[in-house]
Amino acid sequence: MKALAKSIFIVVFPALALIAMIDSLWHQFSTEFTIQHVAHLITAGSIVFFFSIIFIKPIPRTDSVLIAYTFCVFLGCLLSFLVGNLQEEVQFRYTCAVFNMFLTIGWVVYLVWYSFFQHRNADQNAILTVGNTLPLLSFENASKQIITTERFAGTPTILIFYRGNWCPFCMAQIKEMVEHHEELTERNINTVFISSQPHGFSENLTKKHPLDFQFLVDVDGKVAKQLDIFAENGLPFGFQIFGFASHTTLPTIIITDSNEQIVYTNQTENYRMRPEPTELLRVIDANV
Repeated sequence: MKALAKSIFIVVFPALALIAMIDSLWHQFSTEFTIQHVAHLITAGSIVFFFSIIFIKPIPRTDSVLIAYTFCVFLGCLLSFLVGNLQEEVQFRYTCAVFNMFLTIGWVVYLVWYSFFQHRNADQNAILTVGNTLPLLSFENASKQIITTERFAGTPTILIFYRGNWCPFCMAQIKEMVEHHEELTERNINTVFISSQPHGFSENLTKKHPLDFQFLVDVDGKVAKQLDIFAENGLPFGFQIFGFASHTTLPTIIITDSNEQIVYTNQTENYRMRPEPTELLRVIDANV
């Protein structure tokens, strides 16, 4: 139920911010200029811009820019409630101020609730413990041919489980890895990207990045369940119309040595944060 609530929240919240932004712009141009609508625009516009920019120009880590967005959101909310003293001759719209407050609360909820996988505890995942041998895993490639991890035996491997083409942070992560393709090739590393999304989407990534990286499909999330990284209702509500499945995979990175022994895992608890490729390269240089 909580996963479904998150799936709905991440669609409804930006949509409400967009409605609020349009409302504030409409009032600015259709009636007189008011500080309250400027305040409303600051809050709503900051939220809309954030969610727009992560799709237009995806980045794998957002903490460095969140301070600025959070400042603007709270600034707009504060101005909205102070406007009665700042511009007394203009009628104060309580609905506008209350909507602004709800958007600010929604922003806080996004940062402290939605962004985190609350029930994920890497220390309790006995399967993905450093030192363990990776169990035999079975995937399919874009042509629906069976590919198992036996294929990668004898060579160090990076397995990157990502949520899907719809996830801007996953796409940014893949782009970063592509940019370090030569360094990975020099180290003779298998780089494998895995998602439970339909085959066609993985095929699109294969065509977009025609390197020796592999984009495989975890059919029905069987491997994700096997490794305890399955995310029920992880897809934003409504994205099913684009052909994606409702259930996804928790972002996870596994590095194994040539003996298929796990030497590193990253089981991020924050969907906005992914390890930098340079960190993975340091692990590889130190362990394989």
